[in-house]
Amino acid sequence: MYNSAKKLQRVLTAREIRKIFIDYFTVNHEHKFVRSSPVVPFCDPTVAFVNAGMNQFKTVFLGTAAAPYKRVVNSQKCVRVGGKHNDLSVVGQDGYHHTFFEMLGNWSFGDYFKREACAMALELLRGPYNIDPSRLYVTYFAGDKLLGIPADLECFEIWRSLGFPAERVLPFGCKDNFWEMGTTGPCGPCTEIHIDHRPGSGPNSVEQRAKLVNAGRADLTELWNLVFIQYNRNADGSITQLPARHVDTGMGFERLAALLQNKSSNYDTDLFTPLFDGIHSLSKAPVYGGSFPDAQNSALLDTSYRILADHARMVTACLADGMLPDQNQKLRRVLRKALSISEQVFGHEKLLSQLVPIVVETLGEAYPEMSTKQQAVIELILHEQEVYKNLRESSSKAFAEVLTEFPKLDDIDLMECPGFVPAYREFQVQRSNFPNNTIPGDFLYKLTDTYGLTEESFLKLAELENMNCDLDRYRAELALAKLKTKEPQRSSGDYDLALQQRIADAQAQLTKRLAPTDNSHKYIYSYDEANETYSIPTVTSRVLGMLQNDVEVSRTRLEEPLNTLSIVTAASNFYYESGGQQSDLGKLLVRNTHKPEEPHQLEVVGVKHLNDCVVHVCRPITSADDFELAVGDEVQLEVDAMQRQLNTCHHTATHLLNAAIRSLFNKVTYQVSSAVSGEQCKLELGLLGKRIQKADVQHIEDLINRAICSATPVQVQELSAADVLQQNDITMVPGEVYPEQGLRLIKVQCPELSLSSKELCCGTHVTNTKELSCFCIVNLKQTNRARFAFTAVAGQAAENVLKTAALLRHRVDMLEKQFKTDKLTNATETELQTIRHNMLHSDIKLPYAFKMDTLDRINEILRKLKETSRTTLKEFVEVEMRNVLLEKPLDTHPYILHFISSSALVEEIPLQRATKLCTDRPILVVSMCDNIVKARCCVPQNCISEQFNATLWLQSFAKTFGGQVATPKGQKAEIVCNMKGRKVDTQFEEQLEQAMGNAQVYAKSYLEF
Repeated sequence: MYNSAKKLQRVLTAREIRKIFIDYFTVNHEHKFVRSSPVVPFCDPTVAFVNAGMNQFKTVFLGTAAAPYKRVVNSQKCVRVGGKHNDLSVVGQDGYHHTFFEMLGNWSFGDYFKREACAMALELLRGPYNIDPSRLYVTYFAGDKLLGIPADLECFEIWRSLGFPAERVLPFGCKDNFWEMGTTGPCGPCTEIHIDHRPGSGPNSVEQRAKLVNAGRADLTELWNLVFIQYNRNADGSITQLPARHVDTGMGFERLAALLQNKSSNYDTDLFTPLFDGIHSLSKAPVYGGSFPDAQNSALLDTSYRILADHARMVTACLADGMLPDQNQKLRRVLRKALSISEQVFGHEKLLSQLVPIVVETLGEAYPEMSTKQQAVIELILHEQEVYKNLRESSSKAFAEVLTEFPKLDDIDLMECPGFVPAYREFQVQRSNFPNNTIPGDFLYKLTDTYGLTEESFLKLAELENMNCDLDRYRAELALAKLKTKEPQRSSGDYDLALQQRIADAQAQLTKRLAPTDNSHKYIYSYDEANETYSIPTVTSRVLGMLQNDVEVSRTRLEEPLNTLSIVTAASNFYYESGGQQSDLGKLLVRNTHKPEEPHQLEVVGVKHLNDCVVHVCRPITSADDFELAVGDEVQLEVDAMQRQLNTCHHTATHLLNAAIRSLFNKVTYQVSSAVSGEQCKLELGLLGKRIQKADVQHIEDLINRAICSATPVQVQELSAADVLQQNDITMVPGEVYPEQGLRLIKVQCPELSLSSKELCCGTHVTNTKELSCFCIVNLKQTNRARFAFTAVAGQAAENVLKTAALLRHRVDMLEKQFKTDKLTNATETELQTIRHNMLHSDIKLPYAFKMDTLDRINEILRKLKETSRTTLKEFVEVEMRNVLLEKPLDTHPYILHFISSSALVEEIPLQRATKLCTDRPILVVSMCDNIVKARCCVPQNCISEQFNATLWLQSFAKTFGGQVATPKGQKAEIVCNMKGRKVDTQFEEQLEQAMGNAQVYAKSYLEF
């Protein structure tokens, strides 16, 4: 290959090439270096990955955000997998395609334009990079008559004035030399610098080689693209001039490195050779030979070298930037392909994780986050490897069958969702009926209601199938279902679900026509230390629009039967549900013309945010003949301060819980979801390499309570997305899309406790940690292999929980004292049983560690009583089962699925006693005594079908425990079946919940009733 760079004293390293580019613009041309944005799009939901250097400046071009600086330079991490720019399928087949690559770029935002941009580019190439300009060709925009845009002759003249002969300045049309962001918006001509890798000599050679520019040749390639953003594409297709003109340039770093290092393939540069050396050293495979597949040679080993090296870079970059395989199927697909190649081609299953330090060595200086997150990246890869291994080893027969039919399902991790197989089969049957390549909301609701799929599950499915989800309709269906369950006491004439849907639709239509609501008042409140309460100023505002039920009105007297009155105001201090936090409650005060001192009151029962308007959903508190309200009238908005205080305390408590877990365990931690209400807060986290035990819960509580006692101020800082991207220690929700401006950073810094919380959040928070008063965790569940869901309370809610615990402790102490002094009676034994039952099955909130300890105490007392108790074993079981059957009549419960809680108190329990009491429907009962779990299932003959019988149903339960099922001698397998006893560990409650869930979904899916 011809060396297109001049003779150099030595070959530049990739690190030096990158540094020269940055220094050239920062030192010589007063550009500001802005670090690469993460490969996870921060503010742009339209792309899965950042795939170009301009992505982080998109809103500047659109005019929706101010430029951070007039002149900017950076090296941007980019990923191209799927979509328009899909390099995944061809990676490894040639020398220049990559899933991860770097884009060198410089920008001008309303500062310099064409002449300066071209001159700077040429000066860098022929100066610091020492490239012979006689090997360069440049292109310019030839114009477009249809668009009415003339040729960019200005650009032509600029290149001529910089010394390029006319035969090296070539015109091209829109396809090659006109850049557009989208169907509408900023656009403009571009000029490209191309490099000839095999130049000839003489004038004829130049003329012939010029014909090969933009012809897709590997020996004459594009090097640098300079875009001049000077037009705006309008909705009607016309083009107009922009008020401010910008420059956006991009040069592929890997291609530049190959050029300056005199390599014919990007993979031969020092960006990849250390990885090849590492693969060879770790796997003992033959050394990389640099061959490519052709008709005679498949080049499997060398192609695998290239794929694995490329994917190791891409996976490391994505994981270091906070992207998770569980939430991005394209990343998971790449990661699993790399794991497969590591194992199948190189015979080393941990090879991918061992390549991470080499990737960090080559890229960590340019992207420090890779160095700081190196261990976390390795742990995530090892976790994903374990997940993938378990998936392949434990695939059920049903999943294996559907996997054979649809192999691409191997890319998504839905094995743990027991209803997935029947759900997917129904999806395949119904998909031809789905309009606009979108899964309808009512079908999504069925996936949840019938098959147990979560929103997360069917989003994975939609991504795999390249379809969209109608989430708005799905959430509306879900909301209606919740309303239905919340208000079962209302008669059908009193409560109309169809009306609720019409009201929701009318609210959406009304707000489309109204001006936005100023909702900044929701953050204006203060804490009264003397009364330990929050003061929220009343806001007076005009009514912009109203709905009486689902009908828009300009005036209302509340004379008609009213379900809800929806009121939109110009300003509001009410918090609408967002960021996981429940909306405010309160009142709207309406002027009473007859008694001004006694205004009419409307109860605010819900708050919505639609089309930038705040909708207050109201109901009259009392009927009033003289009530009148019209659009344009002023109302007073009063937020329920007590409800807000509980919400606020719980939201800050959620942040402290998140920070405490990260601080104490120092493991890879990521937020899955959160929910904040006046009653409690819930936080679900992914936590790799750590199983939370009771003692851990106590350590978490202790750290948070010390933070509360430290009386640390809670700081709120408003930032832009650009500000956030320059910081490393901000906790963000993976996959969340944030706005460009007005981001609120909530900070709680307790350095003396090694506790630091910095989260982006739109919720309301306390002003000082002491306002939380106290904190305790009331529940803990393991929801997945490495996920834990915490439920906690703070403030007044925590104080109430601790009081309840103190009363209960006192009562159990008294009962234990009676037992030790032989004064325990049948009545007190029954009380112990009742306490235990309520602790396990009621909604009573207790500190988690206290609850576990107290249950152990009660169980120990009851065990010791067992031998002397007057209550027989038969009565234990029969009393519990008769109560269950009374609570669950046949007309509303077509099957019984029950864990016999009293089984823990006895050494042996004959489950047939339980099943004999229920012969009119299928029944599956479970017992656990002496750490052995057993189960029994009976199904009446009239309920048996090809897909549902006793064996099949019990198998759906038993697989969680790895239990074996067998039919008693002389019985029919489809009618009765037992699960043999299995020893259980400390995670029995979580396993039981999962197994019961599996059996529940199976019955709902296959039992015909």
